[in-house]
Amino acid sequence: MVLLGWRGHPRGFGRAGKMNTVEQQVTAELDRLAADEPLSCRARHLARLSGGRFDVLVIGGGITGAGIALDAVARGLSVALVEAGDFASGTSSRSSKMIHGGFRYLQTGDVALVRESLRERHALQRNAPHLVRVMPFMIPLFLKGGVINPKLSRALGGALWSYQLAGAWRLGRRHRRLSHDEVARHMPSLDMARIGAGYMFHDLRADDARLVLAVLASAATRGACVVNHARCVGLSDCRKGIRTARIAVDGEETDVSARMVVNATGVWAQKFLEAVSVHSPRKLAPAKGTHIVVPHALVRNDVAVSLPVASDRRTVSVVDEGPFAYIGSTETTDPADVDKPSVTENDISYILDGINRHLVRPVTPSDIISGWAGFRPLIADGKSARSSDLSRRHSIEQEADRLITVTGGKLTTYREMAEGTVDVICQVLDHKARCTTRKLRLHGYHAGASHLARGERLDKRYGDRAAAVQRLSRLAPELGTTITPNGDTTLAEAVWGLRAEMATTLVDALFRRTRIATFDGRAVLADAAGIAMRVGRAVGWGANRIGAEIALLDSTLRQELGVLALDLPQPPHTHSREDTP
Repeated sequence: MVLLGWRGHPRGFGRAGKMNTVEQQVTAELDRLAADEPLSCRARHLARLSGGRFDVLVIGGGITGAGIALDAVARGLSVALVEAGDFASGTSSRSSKMIHGGFRYLQTGDVALVRESLRERHALQRNAPHLVRVMPFMIPLFLKGGVINPKLSRALGGALWSYQLAGAWRLGRRHRRLSHDEVARHMPSLDMARIGAGYMFHDLRADDARLVLAVLASAATRGACVVNHARCVGLSDCRKGIRTARIAVDGEETDVSARMVVNATGVWAQKFLEAVSVHSPRKLAPAKGTHIVVPHALVRNDVAVSLPVASDRRTVSVVDEGPFAYIGSTETTDPADVDKPSVTENDISYILDGINRHLVRPVTPSDIISGWAGFRPLIADGKSARSSDLSRRHSIEQEADRLITVTGGKLTTYREMAEGTVDVICQVLDHKARCTTRKLRLHGYHAGASHLARGERLDKRYGDRAAAVQRLSRLAPELGTTITPNGDTTLAEAVWGLRAEMATTLVDALFRRTRIATFDGRAVLADAAGIAMRVGRAVGWGANRIGAEIALLDSTLRQELGVLALDLPQPPHTHSREDTP
């Protein structure tokens, strides 16, 4: 591997040719730091997968599949997991990134779901303090005729007490009433002439994709075989208690046998069953959720804020994320291609119409620097067409002999879903083992990390692995430079994702390992070629590989950003011949 510096700058890293002492030190140190990471060697996982036989084969590498793989391997079962795209590339990287108890579900009377969510919220805070942190949530009280509706205020206060009693007390924080001035201090951009007071309660937040990676790394540490960019293209009937899956990976196909197969493909669950000729009576109603991202300086909130949308009974949330703030989400079940989620004009109009009536200075389309869209795998109940009325509960069904499908649910309750699924697996396989994930610490566990200051960003993303990323930056200062001018994500983080976290492409590294393409997508798209050159040189890619990565990054960002990418120029022509960077 040849390491070069900031856009080929001669200081520190040299140009082509024999590696100098600094390059050799960085290369050796990166190899050493990544060597023991459970997701660092995809080839080793792939070698185990090819032609292998396992107790459980999980199809789908989102949070549901990852949780099932961890629970199963923790109970002593042999496990393989395959994901058609990158880990968490579906719904599990496109959520609102909240680990919440479901306060709004109290409105529908689903107290059992709220209690379950609050219980799981507490478990995740205990098991992964480096990935989740407390999120204060503010609900302004709006004036009508110059006064706050006392009935509404009492109802909200009562609902918050119910939330507390349902299990929110485990967080050690109580809700409280806010004065007019306190609301203004928490979000100075609000039009305070329409707001009289507010309430503050507390939930948790997490980087959804990095949570998936931590769960998968925890499973791999215990012996699970996990492979991304490996698509299941066929599944045999059950013969003598075994099903055989045909897996297409890296241009080849291989057979993998398992005593149990789990369909954890989320919004693609029905498509998968149809492809393998299995009928299921359940129907999914994928609900599209879109978020937009703006510079934090525009909204200046230091807590998450929930604001009502005039056109319907829903709300949009404004959530601070370092130099960024994201706003959303939409929630529709209009027909759409779940394979190509994209930000549309209607999505932007809905969010801006919802937020701008509450702001002194409206957010304009030109202020938006990024956005994302995804589909929640909600279960249709036949009673309502409104996606907000559809159940957030999950379903575990044995579709056929030795084939289970898991659908529905939400990020917060992934562990509970996994436990129920593996309970069924153990019953079928007559495997006597109890669930151990309630108190199982996730990969990177770092006690107290959820209470770290804002400046300790790496500790809250990588836990006890943060020192490795920091070590890279100290050895080679160029790796400590930021990927975009707006963000604080560094080149070292992208390199770490490629070498230690099974990112196979620059898209994997920038979308799911570092998240900079999610939060600063337009800036990444505008400098796709420059970013690809800098990262590519750092990991030893030649010109052909760098050119291919530029093309993939550009096309992926244009698809994801949708209308947000229309006014950005196409990438420059890249060289087709291979040469030494």
